Amino acid sequence: MHVNIYTLEEIYKTYENIEDHISTRQIIRRFSENKQDIRLLTLNECNLTHCKHILDLGCGYGFFTEALSNKISPDAHITGIDVIGGENKKMFLSTCAQSGYAATFIEDTANIITSFPDESYDCVIASYSLYFFPNIIEHIARILKTNGIFIALTHSEFTLEQITTLFMDSIHHILQLGDSSLHIIKLFKAFSAENGFFKLQPYFDYITYIRYPNNLIFKPHDIDHCISYIQKKQYLFFKDIASLQAEEYNALIDDFYNRLRWYATSYNQFVVNKNDAIFIARKLKSKDAAS
Repeated sequence: MHVNIYTLEEIYKTYENIEDHISTRQIIRRFSENKQDIRLLTLNECNLTHCKHILDLGCGYGFFTEALSNKISPDAHITGIDVIGGENKKMFLSTCAQSGYAATFIEDTANIITSFPDESYDCVIASYSLYFFPNIIEHIARILKTNGIFIALTHSEFTLEQITTLFMDSIHHILQLGDSSLHIIKLFKAFSAENGFFKLQPYFDYITYIRYPNNLIFKPHDIDHCISYIQKKQYLFFKDIASLQAEEYNALIDDFYNRLRWYATSYNQFVVNKNDAIFIARKLKSKDAAS
């Protein structure tokens, strides 16, 4: 876990409430310009029918796992790893059971795989999670079997840039601070659409990159849904101002939300970059890699 960007406590506060997590997913679906399911797009690009041992890193409540139904071996076993157990664990195991697959949930950080034996899994998945632990890519490759497949969904480093730009405007206005990179931008840059290939290349023989262009489009009367999305991710968005006194903190947040509403009203919409990317990396036999 990249604790230099976010602490485990901040991760817990952001993701432990499943209802909030599902609500943000529904907001993204509702206001996305691209209506194609990124999971189905991913699975159409790789054949997992031979995969019996599957590992889902940062599995959460099973967002990606639920799309695996009938896409993997009938006798497959799915292992999910996440720092947050509780309701996450229950929902993940339930999702796997409803799809007819045996499953195990490990409540731990992704670093636990550093102790896993070589060539343990046919498929490893990191769905919007690898930017929290890009340091373990080498071990992901190591625990993959020969001809194994690694799937990573991730954001562009410019994702939500319209939101982060307005937030920085409020920081400059209220705090009179100079330019600095927000923690959430650092997070997106840890493993992104732009640098993912180069981070994977040293450890994998063949990498497929698929763009997933998208925008979230909020009309003026919908801007409160955008604000709701931000509020449910507040421990990620607002880490940079968390140490402020309550009066100054609230003034900054109010200024930020007023800017969002003004922008949506002035331009009759608020368009937010939500570009994502799919990486499908394969670990081939040595003779195949050589060819």
